[in-house]
Amino acid sequence: MTYRFATLKENYEDYSSGRVFYGSPGATGFPVRLASEIFQRCAARLTASGIEPPYTVYDPCCGGGYSATIIGYLHGDKLEKIYASDVSPEAIELAKRNLALLQPSGLNERITEIRGLIERFQKQSHINALESSLRLKTKLDRRRPIPAKCFRFDILSNDDLAREVQKVDLVQTDLPYGQVASWRGLTDVDTPRAQKLLINIRPVLKSTSIVAITTSKTEAVSYDGYRRLEHTKIGKRRLLILEPTGL
Repeated sequence: MTYRFATLKENYEDYSSGRVFYGSPGATGFPVRLASEIFQRCAARLTASGIEPPYTVYDPCCGGGYSATIIGYLHGDKLEKIYASDVSPEAIELAKRNLALLQPSGLNERITEIRGLIERFQKQSHINALESSLRLKTKLDRRRPIPAKCFRFDILSNDDLAREVQKVDLVQTDLPYGQVASWRGLTDVDTPRAQKLLINIRPVLKSTSIVAITTSKTEAVSYDGYRRLEHTKIGKRRLLILEPTGL
């Protein structure tokens, strides 16, 4: 994939999972530059349609909230609110901690925590984390805090998403890898996961909304009720950018 917006190969170490942002053992964070590129592609389409920022964003498969938090730091000036949900209660607890870092109080608590680790262990990794956290604090101090709502929700269930989420401008998510059986709400195994997700998010979309989904290249994807705007392969991933039809 040719990057059109995040064209510079910047040093994103301040945003590394497990450094300042919270990670879980064995988990890998979504590529920072790719998350930024996807958001900027979608934001450019919204702007071209006459929809000016700030935008409300929803990640229905947020995992530990890493990507949503990254977007909040890199593009907070274009954000009105972030919604994030996941079926896993453990993931949601982690996501709440990460999204709290978008608030001064949450980041200050993390800085205090890191300083405590330095006092106890004197590790270079903790010193590096403190330096990163102070740089992130400088970014955060330059703009208003971004409200975030993080909640447990199975996006493949038949529950009413509109009870939790108001209308959004952008859905940006990474469809988790794994077997269909691992998705608790998907009882109709003949329905591709991406299609079920797209059906379930429609109640919270506007006619002008943009949806960006990354999947594995082997994932079965159909998108009835949507028009495809972009289809790109990035390594082992596939990116689909869509707009709803008939709303």
